[in-house]
Amino acid sequence: MNRLFDTNLLNDAGWTEGEEWVDCNPAQDFNEVYHRIYGASEEDDIPNYRIDPGDNFYIGANKNVIRDWTPVKSPWKLNLDGKEGGLYTLYFGVQKGVADIDTTLENHAPYIIKHQNTLFEISADYHRILGLKIKDSATAIKLTGEAEGITIQNAVLINTPLIDTGGYRMLGWVLRTITFIGVVAKMLNIPLASSNVSLQDIHATGEGDCGLKVEEGHSNVEVIALTIDNEYHQFDEVKVLYHGVVFASGGTATVRYNTINGFSGNAFIFNCVANVKGLVSDKCGAGIYFGEEAKARDCMITFLRQIQGDSYAYFFAKNGELNNCGCNLDETGGLGVVVLSEGSTVAVNGGDYQLKLPLPFVTALGNSTIVLNNVTVNGVLYNETIEMAKGESWRGEKASVVLDSMPVYANKTLYQPYNHIPQMANAVSVQGSERPFDEVITLPSGAKLACTRSGSVRYNPAETWLHLDPGETAIDYFRYSTETEIYTHQFEINASPEVGAKVVQPDSFTGSGWSKDGERYSANNISTSLNANYNFEQGEIYQISLKLEGRTSGGVLPSIGSAQGQYSHYLEGTEVWLIRAPANASSISILGQSYSGKVLNIYVRKLLRAETPAVPLLEFSQSGNEINLEWYIEPVKRLKDEAASRVYITGELAESVRNGYFDNDRGNYLFENVYSNGRKTAINLRGGGNLDVYRLEVTGGYTGEFEKWQNAISPEMNDGPYFEKIQACYVKADLYLNSSNGVYTSQFGNSDILVFNGLTNPETFEAEAYVLGMNGRNASDGIIDTKKRTEVNHSTFYGAYRSLRVHNVGTSLVANCDFTRLDGTKECIAPTHSYCFVELWNTHADGIRCVTTDQMKSQVNAGHNRFSDVGVIRLEAGSVSVLKTYPTIKDYCRVAMTDMEFEVSSNNGVSWSPLAVPDVGLPGVIGCFERSLSFSSGTYKVRCRCLNGALVGNWSNEITITV
Repeated sequence: MNRLFDTNLLNDAGWTEGEEWVDCNPAQDFNEVYHRIYGASEEDDIPNYRIDPGDNFYIGANKNVIRDWTPVKSPWKLNLDGKEGGLYTLYFGVQKGVADIDTTLENHAPYIIKHQNTLFEISADYHRILGLKIKDSATAIKLTGEAEGITIQNAVLINTPLIDTGGYRMLGWVLRTITFIGVVAKMLNIPLASSNVSLQDIHATGEGDCGLKVEEGHSNVEVIALTIDNEYHQFDEVKVLYHGVVFASGGTATVRYNTINGFSGNAFIFNCVANVKGLVSDKCGAGIYFGEEAKARDCMITFLRQIQGDSYAYFFAKNGELNNCGCNLDETGGLGVVVLSEGSTVAVNGGDYQLKLPLPFVTALGNSTIVLNNVTVNGVLYNETIEMAKGESWRGEKASVVLDSMPVYANKTLYQPYNHIPQMANAVSVQGSERPFDEVITLPSGAKLACTRSGSVRYNPAETWLHLDPGETAIDYFRYSTETEIYTHQFEINASPEVGAKVVQPDSFTGSGWSKDGERYSANNISTSLNANYNFEQGEIYQISLKLEGRTSGGVLPSIGSAQGQYSHYLEGTEVWLIRAPANASSISILGQSYSGKVLNIYVRKLLRAETPAVPLLEFSQSGNEINLEWYIEPVKRLKDEAASRVYITGELAESVRNGYFDNDRGNYLFENVYSNGRKTAINLRGGGNLDVYRLEVTGGYTGEFEKWQNAISPEMNDGPYFEKIQACYVKADLYLNSSNGVYTSQFGNSDILVFNGLTNPETFEAEAYVLGMNGRNASDGIIDTKKRTEVNHSTFYGAYRSLRVHNVGTSLVANCDFTRLDGTKECIAPTHSYCFVELWNTHADGIRCVTTDQMKSQVNAGHNRFSDVGVIRLEAGSVSVLKTYPTIKDYCRVAMTDMEFEVSSNNGVSWSPLAVPDVGLPGVIGCFERSLSFSSGTYKVRCRCLNGALVGNWSNEITITV
């Protein structure tokens, strides 16, 4: 039986069968009519409804009164099961006859508009909805139960989502001839374990994440004649890659004649076996990714616009075929047209591939094979089989491969010298990036690469090679292209020299409530431990690193025997601890703290330390019962011991009103135990061989000529000449200046405590600066402003506009430092170019340990008026990394010490007890070697000593304090 409903009829005409338009029901009464029961059955347990499977519902407007409308009585609950072959059918359209309506989409049928509720709640099988038109409304359909045999056809949705599945499976659904306009979320999301779903003739326009997703466990899902036009990919705003069509793992994907345009990520991703035909990708970040075995026919990829990550036309993780496919690519970037993974074999049968030089046709991410049968590449026909090695590229012939002469160590960035790779200066793309000198490139291995315009790169191993043990090596590579040639550059990666081999295997842990998959352990709100056995050496320091993945709650804390780690780890990503083994420790544990997520990459290694610990020189100053302890430890190497000094200065620096000391000659300089008060610049030089500064104290207060530029040390002009090496140990400087807030035209607008200059030239690439034990405070611009390679250890940054500024071709290793922001301090660390790499180890910002870049970006300068929404890092944040294994620090700013002990005696040294001095234990002494302590009345002796791993140093001199 047919039931007719008029969208313009507002008043209920009373009980009616509604079989003719003259006797129809108001559309607002759909629920009542759908759920009508015979009066005689009202007392029955099972209602006897007046409708039967196969009945039709016509919701229409008179063709003379076509106007938009809004349902008042909603949602319409479709909860009565139809039958296969007997579907309940709802037609939306315009009346065209006595008992029929026109459901053709092209006609000007009325729209449902601005409907704030769900229109349909579906929980029953076998319903069909035809001709629905809805705009500017809430989601049209919501599943409230599992429904089989649902058909939606000839629908138009404008700024309106179609389905909220609620996670219920779609079984035997047909979605056909549907138009989406103004999609801003997923156009469609096919839920977990859906089956027998057919999507045909679907057209969508939208922006951002407006694609199609088929969730895991799918079977017999087909997508035919789908077109999605993404009119704004949104990457500039959200920094997330969105993809067109994504099939998760499941049954074979049957996808035919789909066209995807304008996504920031892939046009198509198949993480299941794929059998596809007629797929077209245009203006997407990448083409088609095949995660399992695949066959593709008649596909075409045009105009890849790499936005982030790797671009390519066809990526094969397993074996596959391309039959009569092609590409027309004008880009010079991208991994290649066809990308092969380890062990894959791909046959390319026929097809015409047009690609602009120097984009490779094939790139191998592992040892693999490509078979070309009658394939045309740039007008040349190929029939050959090519065996590819990891990292190789081919376009008519294989690209040349060069193994770098400089080894890479897993714990530190490799900085190549000037013009180390001569062709690099002419590169038009590197590893697919068409902006190789303006962004950090993530290699397939996970390592980071930054390219300079000076024929060299900076290779940051990141966390990729932490698994290597001494004696183990690995090869990493990147590909770069000039206008005409393709090159492959390889690195040999060596294990970190600072730690030994893994003493516990990552897959040897067990724990109650934890599930295990190889080296990956999963937990759900666990507060028990993962445990493994090992007889640890008493007193030795062990490095423990691990990664949290998919964390949703809680954290973890490692222990060796009774010795706990220094902090809990509650952030997604990797953290590292140094723990000294107590006596008789025979196990390591990773304690879950209400943790939900995965733990992986658990690496336990001994820290290698053989040097005799250094002996500190302990001093103090006193104000009442407030004692300021200071200590000095000689670095492992001094520049003064390597070359004779032309100039040696000690004592006060007071040459002129402006300068403490000025010299524009060259040579080697040595300043020891010097101080300067109220000068524009304490040490003002014009380059030379070596500059060795040991114990410099500077106070500000200068006003006068060139007062905008005040410094403790200004060793060279920006355009040179430069010092070959600078060693600045124990610079204590307070310029008494407020932040310039970035206004460099202000009175003191460009004052830095330490300035290390340089330009893009061979001299700057070779130059090095080392800072140890600095206490830098209250500059208007930066505490350190560097344009050369600079290492900073055990130092304090306090105030300034941007505390550490890294410019031009400068880089920095920042170890065991702390940063404190004041009102007017923007970010703590500010690289200005992608290749200005900064590595952090055991560093704090505003009292919080720096663990991940995401954490530092989100750790804003709250509580201050200026720059309160700025993170610890901001500019070129991708160039800042936190090391997850002990760094190799150059001897010029390193002391033979891992941590320290302090003791106090109140009986003239007869007996001693531990003195609690903050931040001097493991994982290392943080900040400059100064601490303020309060003592009660009495006379005390204080001493300290250095530990270096299990080695114990001699006690320092004893100081006597009387309060």
